[in-house]
Amino acid sequence: MSDPLAERVRAHCHRHALLPRGARVLALVSGGADSMCLMHLLPALHDGPVEVLTVDHGLRPEAAREAAAVLAAARDLGLPAHLARLGLAAGPGAPDRARRARRDAARRVAAERGCDRIATGHTLSDQAETVLMRLARGAGRTGGMGMAPSGGAVVRPLLGTTRAEARAWCRERGIPFVDDPANDDPRLTRARARHGLLPALAGLHPGAEGHVAAFADRLRDEAEVLDALVDAAWARVAEGEGASVRRLAAEPAAVGRLLVRRMATAAGLPGDALAAGPVDRVLGAAAAGRRVDVPGGFAAVARGVLIVCADPGPAPAEAPLCVPGEARFGGLTLRAARSAAGDPAPGRVWVAAEGPLVVRGPRPGDRIAMRGGGRQRVGRLLAAAGVPSWLRDRVPVVCAGERVLWVAGHRADARALAAPGAPAVRLEAEGWAA
Repeated sequence: MSDPLAERVRAHCHRHALLPRGARVLALVSGGADSMCLMHLLPALHDGPVEVLTVDHGLRPEAAREAAAVLAAARDLGLPAHLARLGLAAGPGAPDRARRARRDAARRVAAERGCDRIATGHTLSDQAETVLMRLARGAGRTGGMGMAPSGGAVVRPLLGTTRAEARAWCRERGIPFVDDPANDDPRLTRARARHGLLPALAGLHPGAEGHVAAFADRLRDEAEVLDALVDAAWARVAEGEGASVRRLAAEPAAVGRLLVRRMATAAGLPGDALAAGPVDRVLGAAAAGRRVDVPGGFAAVARGVLIVCADPGPAPAEAPLCVPGEARFGGLTLRAARSAAGDPAPGRVWVAAEGPLVVRGPRPGDRIAMRGGGRQRVGRLLAAAGVPSWLRDRVPVVCAGERVLWVAGHRADARALAAPGAPAVRLEAEGWAA
């Protein structure tokens, strides 16, 4: 007897090359209808070994019993099964924390077991919810694509199957499953979309759920064409790591938005940064020549070039530098030693200094003596050298007390430089040519 759902899942997996022959697959199974359907279908559809991972997040007392039931069901099917106990604490952000911890556990077990793929039970219904929630937040084309059938090692064999179909399939075969109460918690955005938004759309049109998911599929199919256009546009506007503000402004508005999304993705910013609001703010910042914060990072203009960057985190802390000795400042290592002075270079200088040294970032009021006389502000020195304002607090400054001896990689205080051959303290910055 034919199984229409199984054949549909098989066709979906074949179309997207989700399950290469012989690949070892780790199925992530919660005990819900979607994942139980996945666990029972995979051994029949996949020509290769299948293993199961179930997770007890520690957020509900019933979860231990549900995980035990998944393990027993997997072993009844002859599948190796594994349990990950995560011990998460309840409280704000629990769903997001649980999702990240579950993903990390799956990657860890997959690596330990030599699994090539991690299969999840995401369905067409999950896809429709995801697309609608992203559109509600102002997502663009990328957000409207929803979840991909595959991403890295993760595959989604049920993405062409609705949640209702998976539940009916399990019931017809007497396969027990559980319902996570979090799916009905109105405090959670996805639960509200599931029980409020999708039913309302179904009231407008009975095929709304499938149409929303099909919309995401069409966007994904069209991506190859649009990506080629964006690549060509990027070649026109790119300047170093960023985009020329002048050339970006000459592009059509739609292309400008796509280019900003490309830059944000390349910078590793989260999906929220690709929404319409942040993208428009970045384009506004480019036109005004200013900096603007976006989720996970910021955009700024330096010398006519728009840069989109991930949040670099707090500036490095001040660190003592012994002579001899070394100190870390961000990703850089500063070293000090006594030797006869040589000719200074960007990454190495010899200074006449006594007393303890420290490495820190530039401060307002920092100045260094110039060779021809006079003093220059360190901030102006770095600006003239092309260091963007948002990176200047990461430039190491070596000081003796309040006196600046060396702006590493740039210039030493002319009065502090030792004459060639004289006893001195050699300062070096790892990463610059000696």
